[in-house]
Amino acid sequence: MLKERKVIIKQTAIFEILLLISFSFAVAFIFSEYVGFVSGRISTIPTGKTAAVSGKIGGKGFSLFGKELVEAGAGSHLLSGLAWGGAVAGIFKLLGSFGVIDKGLADSLSLASFTGVMGWQGAHAISAFVSPTGASTLTIGVAPLIGLGIGVAVFIATYKKEKKELVSFECLPYEAPLGGNNCELCNDPNLPCSEYRCKSLGQACVLENVGTENEICIWKSKDDTSAPKIEPWDEALKPEGLEYVPDRALSPPNRGFKLLKRPAGCLDPFTKLQFGILTDEQAQCRIDYELTNTYDEMSFLFGETNLFLKEHNQSLKVPSPFVETGDVPEIHNDGTYQLWVRCIDANGNGQDAAAVSFSFCVEPGPDTTQPQIEGTSIENGQPVSFNADEVPIEVYVNEPAGCKWSKQDKDYDFMENEMICQTESYQINAELNYVCFGRLTGIENREDNAYYFRCKDKPNSPENERNVMTTSHLLVLRGSEELVIDDVGPTGEFSGSTTVVEVILTAKTSHGANEGRANCYLASDPSVSDNFIPMQNTGSFAHNQSLFLPAGEYTYYFRCIDAGGNTAEDSTTFSVEVDLQGPSIARVYKDGSGLKIITNERAECVYSLTTCNFNFEDGLPMLIEDPTTKDSHFTEWDESKTYHIKCRDEQGNQPSPDQCNIIAKGSEL
Repeated sequence: MLKERKVIIKQTAIFEILLLISFSFAVAFIFSEYVGFVSGRISTIPTGKTAAVSGKIGGKGFSLFGKELVEAGAGSHLLSGLAWGGAVAGIFKLLGSFGVIDKGLADSLSLASFTGVMGWQGAHAISAFVSPTGASTLTIGVAPLIGLGIGVAVFIATYKKEKKELVSFECLPYEAPLGGNNCELCNDPNLPCSEYRCKSLGQACVLENVGTENEICIWKSKDDTSAPKIEPWDEALKPEGLEYVPDRALSPPNRGFKLLKRPAGCLDPFTKLQFGILTDEQAQCRIDYELTNTYDEMSFLFGETNLFLKEHNQSLKVPSPFVETGDVPEIHNDGTYQLWVRCIDANGNGQDAAAVSFSFCVEPGPDTTQPQIEGTSIENGQPVSFNADEVPIEVYVNEPAGCKWSKQDKDYDFMENEMICQTESYQINAELNYVCFGRLTGIENREDNAYYFRCKDKPNSPENERNVMTTSHLLVLRGSEELVIDDVGPTGEFSGSTTVVEVILTAKTSHGANEGRANCYLASDPSVSDNFIPMQNTGSFAHNQSLFLPAGEYTYYFRCIDAGGNTAEDSTTFSVEVDLQGPSIARVYKDGSGLKIITNERAECVYSLTTCNFNFEDGLPMLIEDPTTKDSHFTEWDESKTYHIKCRDEQGNQPSPDQCNIIAKGSEL
């Protein structure tokens, strides 16, 4: 989609506004000072003369239909100001009501005209009030100029410009400078030259001899002076049924292509158009609706990317987004549009090369196509949280429209719930659709809730020209139940023979939107939501996370969320002990015909009859007398033998490979 920062000001030219104000004062002046349309009589005053009480400007009374209601003087002028000021203000109000001029402009002109005329007649009234004769002594033209000044000042103070400022923000990759003047900087022997560092110095920089001791950053194709060659890309052209046709009307060196739809030729209104170009080398391309002199003067990146590629793809909506007022060309249903494209290579070739145009037309005649709902922010069949009652919804429409929804499938006009719709061209979303906002209410738990949507296009057109959807767009929301955490772990004590001990945290979920399927998160401090991190294995009904913890007391908090937004929380507490010492033998003795040893902790023991220098796995095992305690071990006693005994606890602690826990001689027991 083409984007641009544009400032649009809806206002009449200031020169035209001043003419309107001046014209209104001139009309009032002629009727009030000369015609006598209301007062019924006039006296002509020579230029530069002072008005007298009778038959002069200052001497007129206020008359209506030939009958004098107020004698000449200050009161007469004030009533004249009210009458003529109100009349002129009313004219501007009517012009605004009928749409002849902008309503805001009409309001400001009405107020300016009224205060200006009142200022004009007020000046006469003040002059008459202070005059000994009771009549205005101002010469012709002075009072109207005073009123005109007041009217202009009031207009400037009250007229507000309607300003729309479109700003687009783009997150693009870092763009290295063109060419390769700085490639050699990467070859500093004191710093390694990576491929990334080489490419960042210039678009034409390339790292050669990669993986060898002779890696070097060079300026590739330094002597290249040819601009990239541009050709239309057939596979990129969408929707189906479009084709590129050479535009014979263009004069060389520029050339172009028409995007035609067979058999009609023109595209349907609000078509999502996609077209592309191929370049014979890696190139960066720009596009504009005006034929500029150079590449840098062009407004938009082709395909909204600054990468140097061979395949370039551009998407836009017809006729949007080119419908703004101002210097952006408008395109209507019977209009045509032309886009110009240029490309440069890594060396900057192509700055002033010939441009390639792509033009298309929109199907002529009135738009009789119904608006289409392209999608919604909530997928059909998606669950919602337990007891939600209402949820926000966005509806995406292919053209400006007004939309409604209902829990029953009915005609648009009878649907009860109206949505707030964005209809300006600059408000389309990334998918080139217009967005309508609303809230779906009356959601029932554990039930499928059906909602029906219909839209009517051309929101600013007369009703008889608007197209309405005759078939509803159906959206079903699944009401859910509460999510439950059935079990969390571990609990109790954990010990190990290293400074950190592995502990596996677990959780099990059920019910909810999808019978317990959820994503679970862990935190040691639940006071801040950002502290929760996803568990290592989650997304189903059983969840676990392996942690390596030093000795201490721990409490971990679980937060599980399902697809409907249902949340369940729980916690578990456990302790970790670190045992770095091996078991010791508390006692060794002869018990009947056996050799018996007692260890100070749960352990297993083995022995050798020759040496202590043996691996634990290679020793002869001693029997465990009580499996529940594992601290009493025995084997057959032989007076002539010497027993080299090693014991290992459940944490794996044991003597060094050449050491024993004890050496017991059978003859000494």
